[in-house]
Amino acid sequence: MNTHTIKGKNIALTFDEASLSVEKIFSDSTKVCSNASQKICIRTSDAVFEPVLINKINKVTLEENTITYSLQDEKGDYKINLIAATSSKGIKFSVKCRSKKPVWLFEWKLEGLDFEKVIVPSLGGQEISKEMTEGSTLSYKYPFWWNSQFVLGMFKRSGLILRSEDSSTSLKLLRVSKEEEKFSLVFGFEAKAPLKKKEFQAEWFLDSFGKDWKEGADIHRFWMEKTFNLVPYKKHTHFPKWGSEINFVLELWGARRDKEMPQHSFAQMRDRIDEFAKLHNPKNTLLYIPGFAEHGIDSNAPSYNPSKQCGGEGEFALLVKHAHKLGYKVMIHTNVLAMTFTHPMYEKFKKYQVIDVFDRKQGWAMDMDGDWLTEPYFAYMNPGFKEWGNYMSKVLGELIEKYKLDGVFLDQTLLAFNISKGPDFIEGMVNHIQKLQSSYPKVLFAGEGLHELNVRALPMAQIHGIDSIAEVHGMEGQINWRKAHPISSYLFGKYTRYTAHLLTKHPSHPMFALQEKSYAKLNVIPALCLYNNNQSLNMPDVKKMIQRGKKLKG
Repeated sequence: MNTHTIKGKNIALTFDEASLSVEKIFSDSTKVCSNASQKICIRTSDAVFEPVLINKINKVTLEENTITYSLQDEKGDYKINLIAATSSKGIKFSVKCRSKKPVWLFEWKLEGLDFEKVIVPSLGGQEISKEMTEGSTLSYKYPFWWNSQFVLGMFKRSGLILRSEDSSTSLKLLRVSKEEEKFSLVFGFEAKAPLKKKEFQAEWFLDSFGKDWKEGADIHRFWMEKTFNLVPYKKHTHFPKWGSEINFVLELWGARRDKEMPQHSFAQMRDRIDEFAKLHNPKNTLLYIPGFAEHGIDSNAPSYNPSKQCGGEGEFALLVKHAHKLGYKVMIHTNVLAMTFTHPMYEKFKKYQVIDVFDRKQGWAMDMDGDWLTEPYFAYMNPGFKEWGNYMSKVLGELIEKYKLDGVFLDQTLLAFNISKGPDFIEGMVNHIQKLQSSYPKVLFAGEGLHELNVRALPMAQIHGIDSIAEVHGMEGQINWRKAHPISSYLFGKYTRYTAHLLTKHPSHPMFALQEKSYAKLNVIPALCLYNNNQSLNMPDVKKMIQRGKKLKG
């Protein structure tokens, strides 16, 4: 068998000249893996579940530190040039494809990897150990679930980093699998909609680093910081000084749709903040109020009139005034792109609804009748349309000015769509948030989750996806080989303050201990979420969270 070796500064790959096998992988001259192999497939929008396997080698060209494969499928409808070559960033892979039909997704797989564990900057940060169940696969879409375009594979004395350096808003895919007692990684690249081009290209890198995972994360973080012009959150133009003093979130739920009485009235909320002030300094506490408007969260969005069920406008004004008198900062809950189908402005705005890569209108939907089919709740408006931005600036501005609000939470800022009709969604989201910040510079706008494409706009965000470690959140339930890992807080913590998620469990919940353990590991600002007026506030676990919060660096 003839082989060809490509050497980088820290890594070397030995390829089989007659196949897509990677016979050896070296990290700093030490062999860390043998008998790995590459596989390639292509998916089109009209046959997503029928991948085209690119498995025929027409020609292999060898040059010093370069190998070029000329490949195609069995029919010859899809022809690919795959190049692996040395670069200053490790081994650079690049692909060019000519196809019979437009490509939706290109997937490159590297299998047969002897990792001890895989670390993914996704869902708040995850570590997948070698005990991963045989035949299991985890899929992460970038940037929604997979928040930064790299993954780390750790050996006992070193690690590999698989990454791309794409500053565009193109979506990507990562799959982590366990096959024949070894890991495999799939790196997928989605073509920009509308899908009309019959040519596609992408590039990615494979490199090695030492045994500390932070060294691997820094390889990408340095690129990310420079590329997206990131600054520490304290230097962010729209991060108020009081934001650094916050070390606890008191979350009080208000109106509800399913019952006549609210979880808390505004009067009851006043009592709650009085009680909490005896436990913790209000000046270090963010009062966050989901369900303050209409009939609860997302009800009649994007109208956010203080709920009559909770006491109406007058009582809400008294609550905010009283909170400010005690020293609290007040943040309301809103949604960055929601419009209900019954909203009086829907007919005017429906032309701005998100249209995805498959030409489908997008919105929030849930299965409410148990048939595994979702029922529509509200539409997603594309934040790239200036008409939506102008409207929301007016809606939120009226609330900010009338009630002297300190902060506005923007739910679902993490969403990302490949748009077939309309302006770019991710660019639009960033511009939309930044416009709100410029219009109301003294107000803190926080988001739900974040990724490397929108982190520059969000100096504070709720961590997203940690509940997937404890319960079902689009993935498997709690499993001993998948744990929370601080890679995401390490990656983004310099630029954004992470707070607990909206749906954080109350200390009385069976999953609270696991959740709080994860939050502590990830350096997340703790939150006491009171979902009704009967839940206890003065509890030992609450006092422990307060003490943990005091140790956080603002």
